[in-house]
Amino acid sequence: VQSWLVGGVGGATYDQITPVVPFLAAGFIVSVVCARKLNLLALGDDTAAGLGENVALARGMSALGAVLLCGATTAVCGPIGFVGLVVPHACRLLVGADYRWLLPFSALGGAILLLLADVAGRLAAHPAELDAGIVTAFIGAPVFIWIVRRRKVGAL
Repeated sequence: VQSWLVGGVGGATYDQITPVVPFLAAGFIVSVVCARKLNLLALGDDTAAGLGENVALARGMSALGAVLLCGATTAVCGPIGFVGLVVPHACRLLVGADYRWLLPFSALGGAILLLLADVAGRLAAHPAELDAGIVTAFIGAPVFIWIVRRRKVGAL
């Protein structure tokens, strides 16, 4: 039960990963195809519609890609918090706001953060183990506070 409350990668096996690979592939393809549409949506709904984008379809397709990726990953690893909050903000500082670059860098950055969190959790409590979800919470909570304090309360 604890692994489903916190999440971790220690118990993942190939037998658990194999059934979700098609969902991961489909989510990846949908997300990459939606990158240009997300750039237009970032300009605002009216501007995107004025440039010929179907706003509702673009939002739906990008949401479908995110749901497929998150659902498949959560089915294997459990909920690992703050990866989706910390990594895109850090990657946006590195590569800018263009989603054609931001999506692949966020995927790579999320994998690196999760790997480092898992290794740190194994080393910090040796011979026991801290789940990766606990380590990412230690990293993500200060970042979340920084993001909230950076924005005005009215903008939230």
